[in-house]
Amino acid sequence: MLSCMRTTVELPDSLMARVKRRLAKRNLTFRALVISALEQVLREEDKPFKLRDASAGGSTEEKVSSEAINRAIDEQRQPSFRS
Repeated sequence: MLSCMRTTVELPDSLMARVKRRLAKRNLTFRALVISALEQVLREEDKPFKLRDASAGGSTEEKVSSEAINRAIDEQRQPSFRS
């Protein structure tokens, strides 16, 4: 036997109007939409976070060392700040 819990959710009128339009387009019930949305959110929370590659061009195989970065910074510094 499937156990279910009843609950009340208060939604803004503007949101409920959008929901009703979406339900009509997809031929879904409100119950099915809520269950699907909650399951999706819970699945996504279980996934580990992965940062997408947002590098600007170039090969992903090119590696830049911290030494190269520090050298480039040092080259840009004022002569009085160089060691």
